[in-house]
Amino acid sequence: MGSELRKNYLIYFYAYFVIQVIFIYVNIYLPIYFFKILKVNRAELAFVQIFAYSAFFLRPLIAIYFDREKPAIKALIIVSSFGIIISFIIFIFNLNLLVIFGIFLGINFACASIMRVAIEKIIVVNSPDDKAKNRNALYMQLGSITGALFPNILFVILFTDLYSLPTWNQFFLIGVFAVIPVISIGFLLKFRLISPEKTDIISGKEIRKKNILLLGIILFLFYAERIYEYPMEPWILTKFGEQYFAIIFIFLGILIVINALGLILAGLISDRFDRIKILIISCLTYGTLLIIAPFTDMITFFILFAVIQICAGFAVVNFIALMIEYSQNRVFYYQLMAAFVILSMVIFIPLGTYLSSLIATELIMVIAGVLKLVCIIPIILLMNGIKKKE
Repeated sequence: MGSELRKNYLIYFYAYFVIQVIFIYVNIYLPIYFFKILKVNRAELAFVQIFAYSAFFLRPLIAIYFDREKPAIKALIIVSSFGIIISFIIFIFNLNLLVIFGIFLGINFACASIMRVAIEKIIVVNSPDDKAKNRNALYMQLGSITGALFPNILFVILFTDLYSLPTWNQFFLIGVFAVIPVISIGFLLKFRLISPEKTDIISGKEIRKKNILLLGIILFLFYAERIYEYPMEPWILTKFGEQYFAIIFIFLGILIVINALGLILAGLISDRFDRIKILIISCLTYGTLLIIAPFTDMITFFILFAVIQICAGFAVVNFIALMIEYSQNRVFYYQLMAAFVILSMVIFIPLGTYLSSLIATELIMVIAGVLKLVCIIPIILLMNGIKKKE
């Protein structure tokens, strides 16, 4: 089983690469295109976002199906891969039509959800110990990090004029070509699932629903940072000068690399320490720096965000490891916890888009920092609950 799974690591990596490439286009570069080029109505865009991001709620429903003994994983991966590329092509070249954009963005997110749940099903049932949890979390995240880095490199290479429409079209077209091979994933994937009766349910513990709920609340508050998802990049360009956009996006690329290093480091050493304490330290540092960063100069801003990215790396790896542990090999419980992340996205991304037309982005980032600090409270409750059980 081990050697068989290792042959699929490259496929897992590329699947997460594709999903993240599209996500970066949607959440980093489309805000610039919408706000700076098209100058769309932000209230209308926020409404469209609510619809599109709600498609992620399919994940827990799909997970119920995948918890069956013999789900048709391969067939669904093939169908979802075709859906991902077709919907991406349609919405990326219809950005001036917000309704069309929203419908096909929602379809894209739905197809991406099917693919992610399918791969996570395989990963969850094959993570029997802390080392395996960290390794699998690492593979998932490295694909995502590489996918996040690719558009940044492409953007810096292509653009000499931020307002050049032909360059934007070229940028979108190359992105499409980069993700087209995703249609081959389902055909290349080879695996066999462990049947439920043969699976070791992590030392036979009962599923602790209170822990699942608390971790869900923590995830909801932690990912409330998405409130500055759409306003941030346009704000950075305005704050530090649009003439420096190439330098700014080089910095953003460096931050992604730093985040990757944080993920690697976290994946290598987190199982040696108390995961709850790591989360408390990460959230405390992250939230405090996020409150300070908007009011600093450009160099200080990126230094603070470099530290934030390291904290994010540690937080994400340990969140995934805890989600795998608390799911007790049931992908439904894993996706139930992930649903709190989705709820946070559905609420806070449109809210941030809407608020950006009413209040300063600095204040939006401060709100995100405060919410990050607030999530320390349920983390402490989770820690106390674990100690009582012991």
